[in-house]
Amino acid sequence: MNRLFLCLFVLMLISSFLHFVWKRNQMERKQQIVIYTMYVLSAIGLYAIQYQHDNLMPTGFFLNILTPRVKMWIDQIL
Repeated sequence: MNRLFLCLFVLMLISSFLHFVWKRNQMERKQQIVIYTMYVLSAIGLYAIQYQHDNLMPTGFFLNILTPRVKMWIDQIL
């Protein structure tokens, strides 16, 4: 499911970028720079999520502590 979402997101990003390339002549230069920056940041983000961040920052310890407390909190609310 995660890969499916990623593929759909990449396709939407590519189609949005192509639309921007066709319409960029009608925009101001500052607006073009901001949009280019957003596309670059999106591409860097997509590249970064391809790696296992669990190795960089282990989250298992936090999940073992937080999961029972969250479950108790939800049980108290219900």
